Amino acid sequence: MSAPPRGSSLRHPSNPLRLKGWRHMNLILLVTLMAPLSVLAPDLSGVWNLEMSWSDSNSKSTGVCTLKQVETELSGSCQSATSVVSGKVNDRKVTIRIDVEQDGHKGAMTFEGTVAESGRLIDGVAKIVGGQDGTFTMRKQ
Repeated sequence: MSAPPRGSSLRHPSNPLRLKGWRHMNLILLVTLMAPLSVLAPDLSGVWNLEMSWSDSNSKSTGVCTLKQVETELSGSCQSATSVVSGKVNDRKVTIRIDVEQDGHKGAMTFEGTVAESGRLIDGVAKIVGGQDGTFTMRKQ
C-alpha cells in the first residue's frame, strides 16, 4: 500500500472529516496527548510562608514550611525539624497535618485547602486538633 498522492485529502468512510495530509493527523494527535498535562496540579515542593487566623482568639500566627511532594504525598517540616508535615494532594485539594512539639508539649494542626491555579497559593480551613479553628493561607516563596 502506498502513501496518498501529495496534496490529496484523506477520507475514511466512517469519518466525514477531510484531512489534508499527514501533518494534520500529527497535529491532532499532539493536541490530544498534551491536553491532560494542562489539568495537572502544580508541584507543591518548596518553601511556603504560612499565615493562620484563629477564630476563637482573633489572633494570627505565622510560620515557614518546607514541603516536598512525591506524586500525591506531601512531607516536610515547619520552623524546625520538630514540626513534621505530612499530607496529600488530590487535584487542587490539599490536606496537611503538622505534628508540633513546643516547650515539651506535643500537638497537631490540620489544614484543608485549595491550591490556586498559579500553584503559588493555598488557602482554606485550619484546626488545632482538640482546640480552636480558623483559616490559613500559604504563599510559595
